[in-house]
Parts: sequence; structure tokens; C-alpha cells
Amino acid sequence: MSSRFVRVVLLPAGVFQSVIFGGAYGTGREIAQFISSRGPVGGLLAVAVAALGFAVVMALSFELARLTRNYDYRGFLKTLVGPGWIAFEILFLLSLLIVLAVNGSAAASVLNDQFGIPSLVGVGLLFAAVVALNYFGRTLLQESMSICMIALTIVLTIFCAMTFIDDHESIRRAFRDAPTTGNWFASGGQWMLYSAAVIPVLLYSARDLRTRGECFASAFASGIAGAFPALVFHLTFMAAYPESLQQTLPTYWMIGELQHPWLMVLYIIVLFAMIIQTCAGLLQGVNERLDAWLLERRGRKCDPRTHAIVGGATLAISMILASFGIAALVAKGYGNMAWGYLVIYMIPLLTIGVFKIWRKTGQA
Repeated sequence: MSSRFVRVVLLPAGVFQSVIFGGAYGTGREIAQFISSRGPVGGLLAVAVAALGFAVVMALSFELARLTRNYDYRGFLKTLVGPGWIAFEILFLLSLLIVLAVNGSAAASVLNDQFGIPSLVGVGLLFAAVVALNYFGRTLLQESMSICMIALTIVLTIFCAMTFIDDHESIRRAFRDAPTTGNWFASGGQWMLYSAAVIPVLLYSARDLRTRGECFASAFASGIAGAFPALVFHLTFMAAYPESLQQTLPTYWMIGELQHPWLMVLYIIVLFAMIIQTCAGLLQGVNERLDAWLLERRGRKCDPRTHAIVGGATLAISMILASFGIAALVAKGYGNMAWGYLVIYMIPLLTIGVFKIWRKTGQA
């Protein structure tokens, strides 16, 4: 495997999938709500909409970042919306605290429910892993995300294959008889918007992209990587449709129905690793922003120790807020934050961003 393939395709795709997969996506709850609720065929179309949306948004973001050499979200958004970057940062910081709190709680619950590990120990393991990844920096983090992406792909492929072997007739019946419900295009687009809002924070994964072709190839691979778990979950949910959608944790329930405990153990291990990657990947975006600001003001970046402290402190604050119920209160408005990202990031990217890319191309 060539180093360019790894840097252009594997690393950005691994970063994107790892960051969006932790939490509600990994349990299947998001997929049941936004994808599979539209019916067997409608769900497939919704996944296709999301994958295409991911690819387009990432292609434009990667290319604009490459042309302007802005790989932290502050510099990128200043280029895109000027002073409006402050609104993005406010939304992102609120979202970050919620996501870290939710993932921290999920990590503790997963280890406690499946292996009997005390919640405090689970949080401690998450904390230690996140701090270590932020200390050692971008290169190790990206490589670990790529490894986790490969491991997740293997586990999901096994899960999908075993479900089809055991319940292919039920899946075929669902696709034959169950109707499409609701607006699959809007539902897939809403989920895409909800998930793609983190892309400006992940632009550090595009630093090695040299050409427009590499940006587009990387974005295409990332779109597929981001949507692949959704496709697997949707297809497997059809084996027990619509009962599977009524479960609090649909993926756990479906794996449990297969009655292969070893598969559940594998999935929990990979999910815990992905939760770690979600937290560390988002906090790496914060560290990239701090590095760019310090470089601009003082001519130097943060040292690894500061990166680790920033990551650990932010994670600790989010867990404290979660214990007081503040994160849950703010989370009630999280859906509205997605509309904020639409106004501050998506619409400017598809208008101002496209114009800037076209103008810079013409000047080349």
C-alpha cells in the first residue's frame, strides 16, 4: 500500500468516520431515526443522499483549505464568512461539550453493561487514552483512526454477512412488502447536515493533499466511509423491521438476536475505541486552532504537554457538566444547532466557497 494512498484516502476517511461514529451513530439510534424510519428502499436512498452530501461538502472544504492553506477551523471560517467565524466557534464549543459528555457517558455504560467494569474506571480509561492521543499529536491520532476504520469495517462486514445468512428471507420480505414512508431526501439530508458540521474541525486531515484531484478523491472515500456503517445498520435492521427501530439501542439488540456473544464483544471493543477517537479527533481540532492562533500571535505552536492538558481539561469539564445535567439541557437544542451550521457553514461553502475556489483557480 503506497504512502500517498494512505495519506490521500485512508487517513482523511479514517478521521471522518472515527469522529462521527461514536455515540448515537454507533448504537444505531441515529440510523433508526433518520434512515431506516423511511422504509427499506427509502432508507437506502437516504443513505445515498447522505454519502453524496458528505463527499460534496468535504470536496469543497478540502479544496478551499488547500488553496488558502487554512487547515484550522478558525482560519478556514475567517476565509469563508469573515467575522461570522465567531458564531461557528460558539456553536462548535457548545456542541463539543455535549458530544464529549455523551460519549464519555456512553463509554462508561458500554464497559459496565458488557464487562462489569465500574463506570469510573471506564471514564478513566477514556480520559487516559484521549489525553495520550492528544499529547502524541496528529500523526499518531490519524494512524490510529485509520486502524480503527479498518477494524470497524471488518466487524460490520461480519455482522452484515451473518445477518444475511440467518435472516435473508426476512430482509427480502421487508424490501418487497414494506412501503417508503416520509421524505427520504430530507431525512438523509438532515442526518448529513447534522454529521458534516464537524468537517471544518477535521481539516487537519487534509494537510497532505496536494492537488484538486487528491482533494476530490479523498472526499469521495470519506463520504463512503462515513455512510458505510449506516448502510450496514439499515440493511441488518430490515431483518426485524419494524421492531428493530423501536429498540433504544438497535445495533446492540440486533447483534444480541444473532446469539453470538463473541461478535458482541468484538463490536463493543471497536465501539469503545471509536468513542475514544471521536473525543480525541474533535479535541485535536481545538488544538489545531490554538496552534494557528499562537503561531500568528507569538510565532510558535503549543507543545505536546499543552495539547494534552487542553484535551484533558475540556473532557473533564464536559463530564462535570453532564453530571449536573447542563449538557442534557443544552442537548435539547442540539437539533437547532444543526440549522445554525447550515447558515454559518454549509450555505456559505456552497456559494462563497465555490466562488473563491473558482476565482483562485482562474488566478492560477
